[in-house]
Amino acid sequence: MHIPKHFKQDDWTTISQLISSYPLATITTQSDAGLVADHVPLLLAKNAQDDWCLQGHIARANPLAKRLQSNLSALVVFQGEDAYVSPNFYPSKLANPKVVPTWNYQAVHINGVIKAKNDAAWTLDLLQRLTLENEQNQTKPWQVSDAPDNFMAQLNKAIIGFEISIDKLQAQFKLSQNHSVENQLGVAKGLAKIKPSMAKQIKEHAELVAKGDASE
Repeated sequence: MHIPKHFKQDDWTTISQLISSYPLATITTQSDAGLVADHVPLLLAKNAQDDWCLQGHIARANPLAKRLQSNLSALVVFQGEDAYVSPNFYPSKLANPKVVPTWNYQAVHINGVIKAKNDAAWTLDLLQRLTLENEQNQTKPWQVSDAPDNFMAQLNKAIIGFEISIDKLQAQFKLSQNHSVENQLGVAKGLAKIKPSMAKQIKEHAELVAKGDASE
């Protein structure tokens, strides 16, 4: 992924927050038929060696399941907030019309190796942790134990768990950092009702730049 210096994100806390907030990943792997993309919710976790990794599961009926039996290289992409940015958002346009539309977005790319976890207990534990993570905002969170044991055991046999190592990581948070503080605040205002979360991040960065706590 090409990352201009303005948009490069290296802070692990910020990156991990994006992964947790947008867990549906695109996993791209090589198959005999060429490149294949699967969309799977993943959990950021520590493996047995206490290293960060990604954990997930797929149906055994998925062709990817057969290829998991040998260590398989993968590119995993997490996509966060994105928004169209109109030139009309830039106050500078009034004095200088040399501005064009663009697209702001947040993306994390992870290269690693997928390894199958053929262990029913491990997979059940993963299901419990995935459920806990994604049910936390429910008024009455659903739990795996709410379903009959024999039903869950049957479903567990139909899936296969896996881990993906984090061998290379790239993150790009394109939030108008290459523009002046005035234009950043203009974009934040323009996106306030459309993409409030992104608008908040842009505004916070602009305010840091104005205070001299961050670079443009």
